[in-house]
Amino acid sequence: MATIGERDETAVCVDCNEGLWPEIDRSFPIGEELYLCYDCSERRGGVYDAKQDRWSTAPDLSGLVDERRPHV
Repeated sequence: MATIGERDETAVCVDCNEGLWPEIDRSFPIGEELYLCYDCSERRGGVYDAKQDRWSTAPDLSGLVDERRPHV
């Protein structure tokens, strides 16, 4: 597992703006560079299956805006 100093790919949760490391944290990928942190994913109804190491139920993504596409 990478140490904090070795983490080179950081991101920000599109809901709460909390920093996260997509390669390490259990975040929900929305796009190539967009993520929901674990807490926001759960709060939005997402269910993470630790045994399968995947999201068994996707979180509700309504109301999230991609700043690169302001017309959405």
